[in-house]
Amino acid sequence: MQLTFKPARLTGFAILAVATGTALSLGACSKSHDDAKSPSTSAPAAANAKDAKDTVLGLVESVSGNSVQVTQESGKATVDVSDSAKIIEYTNAQLSDFAAGNCVRVNYRPGPNPNSAQAVAVQQNPAGNGGKCPQPKAIASGSPGALVSAGPVQAVIGTVTSVSGNTITVSFTDGNGKPAQMNMNGNDQTRYTKGGAGTSQAIAEGKCINASGTKDGGGTLQATVVTLIGENDGKCPWPTAKR
Repeated sequence: MQLTFKPARLTGFAILAVATGTALSLGACSKSHDDAKSPSTSAPAAANAKDAKDTVLGLVESVSGNSVQVTQESGKATVDVSDSAKIIEYTNAQLSDFAAGNCVRVNYRPGPNPNSAQAVAVQQNPAGNGGKCPQPKAIASGSPGALVSAGPVQAVIGTVTSVSGNTITVSFTDGNGKPAQMNMNGNDQTRYTKGGAGTSQAIAEGKCINASGTKDGGGTLQATVVTLIGENDGKCPWPTAKR
């Protein structure tokens, strides 16, 4: 199997991280610029990965038992997924899958109205402890990560307050620590995904994987959290390998 590298088109599933960035680090920021090198944060975010020291992001090449061979942009890597590892799988969704109370990350293009924007990608994330959406930590205005200027694609993490027609209204905490709300307008180009609890059986060749944990002496990542997402038009939401 020959693999070539092609950075993914920025879609906001920088999920994952990106999925992990998102799924694992919802508390990192409430509103931020997307970075092709730092997906989510998605990614990615649901699970507690604060003790994880290492990460493997790439395309699953093969699976044998608990051992997963991954092709990263930087080369090959091996991930060991134990039965205790937390697995989150993101699948394609549609607007009708979203409702008030859902935890979401929305990548959007700002418009002239600061309270309304065009949604590029909408990602539904698992709720945190107690069934509540993790509350992003407010970032002081002007500090790294705070919204200080309008970029081509930005992101917001928050809670769906309502869905009407093609519009999802999201409440969140702004960079000044104040409650805010924005209407995210979808169209036929908007991509919707949703994440939920998965199993090791979901890890398969051709899927994009974002695994975090600690590498052992042999360089194998002992994963504690694994995020999966299918390729989108042959691309992963982070720089990785393409068939």
